[in-house]
Amino acid sequence: MFEQDDENKKIEHIDDHRSPIEENSSFWNSKNHQAEEDGEGNWLVSYADMMTLLVGFFVLLQSFSKPDTQIFEKMKQETTKVFGGEYTIPFEQLYKKMDEIVKSENLSDQVKFQVTDEGIVLTFRGALFFDSGSVELKNQASELLEKLVPKIYEQANAFNIVIEGHTDNVPISGGIIKSNWELSSLRACTVLRFFQEQGFEESKLSAIGWGDTKPLLSNIDEQGNPIPENQAQNRRVVVRILNNMNLN
Repeated sequence: MFEQDDENKKIEHIDDHRSPIEENSSFWNSKNHQAEEDGEGNWLVSYADMMTLLVGFFVLLQSFSKPDTQIFEKMKQETTKVFGGEYTIPFEQLYKKMDEIVKSENLSDQVKFQVTDEGIVLTFRGALFFDSGSVELKNQASELLEKLVPKIYEQANAFNIVIEGHTDNVPISGGIIKSNWELSSLRACTVLRFFQEQGFEESKLSAIGWGDTKPLLSNIDEQGNPIPENQAQNRRVVVRILNNMNLN
């Protein structure tokens, strides 16, 4: 019996006294396991930081971006067709009401409309609005604007209004106005006043004088002689009703 106890003690003694090599191996295994855990944690933190920076970067890009209304309306039109809906032309109601007013005044040959995805463009022949070299609106033009502008305000008061003045290539001679630049700018501002008095926000109104730099047709023929018919078409006032500011 005493011999059996001695044997048990020897075994316990052996178990409690592992060799230095075994202890070393156990120590390094524990270290490696801890290093693996630490390495995985660092990788996840770095990945999360990178994703946060990317999100912030794209948010910043979005804040500087400008929506393309033409592409948006094209997508809207195609999507509506796919789902069997009926696509409504943007600004159609406003266009119809203004067209009715122009026709009632028998001025369809003097006022032209162009409906785009960005808004409506009205072109008024210069002879309708102003006498040659003058910045004072004719009575007929004033009466027309007094009917058109309230309709525009009714449906598009939050839109941007850009008024452009254009002249022919005939130089200004004498008087206070010294150039076609000044003449076109003053004419645009004269028309802009109607929108201002109607109640449009001033920050949404712009007046531009292009002088004779953007003719619809050539002012002269190949020999350099003036073409009165073309010059008459180049003398015009353009009103742009835009749902975003685009001066091109």
